[in-house]
Amino acid sequence: MAYGTYGTTDRGYDLSLFETEGSAARQSAPKKQQERAKKTKVHNVSEFQYEKAPRRKHNFAAIVTGVLVAVVVMSFMGVIIYGHAQVSELNNAIVAAQNELEEKKSEYIQMSAKVEGSLSTAAVEEYARTQLGMTKATNQQKEYISLSQGDKVCVYGDCNKNIFTEIGDFFESLWS
Repeated sequence: MAYGTYGTTDRGYDLSLFETEGSAARQSAPKKQQERAKKTKVHNVSEFQYEKAPRRKHNFAAIVTGVLVAVVVMSFMGVIIYGHAQVSELNNAIVAAQNELEEKKSEYIQMSAKVEGSLSTAAVEEYARTQLGMTKATNQQKEYISLSQGDKVCVYGDCNKNIFTEIGDFFESLWS
């Protein structure tokens, strides 16, 4: 029966294969089995013939080469995986450091604003008035002085030196 397209047969609808009473189906069944056996090339072999059949010998060099290639490939894969793990750990460390840096920057801004607020001139004047009891100077408290000879500074002990004391100090510094 040819129900299929492109020359194929549809054996699912061939009901003659399932007939129980002897007819052409039983006679054609052994013929079909022989055709299938030829197509699949299946041979029935006894256990005795199986034991006597020559066995394929393993090539030791091919096995060793295959194992070595597998070990090399596995080691390369291990190195690649280890490298990716290291990169991942370093990326995580970089992200953590960047987050900490942002935290510290924010903390620095807060502290600097707090310091600027506490050291402003208005805050200093307020502290002087409230805590120290100070007031601004009035015009009556101000005194003006004038220097007619110019600026002159005398450090204690340096005003009474002459050339001889300087020479003595020079030789004294050489000995020490």
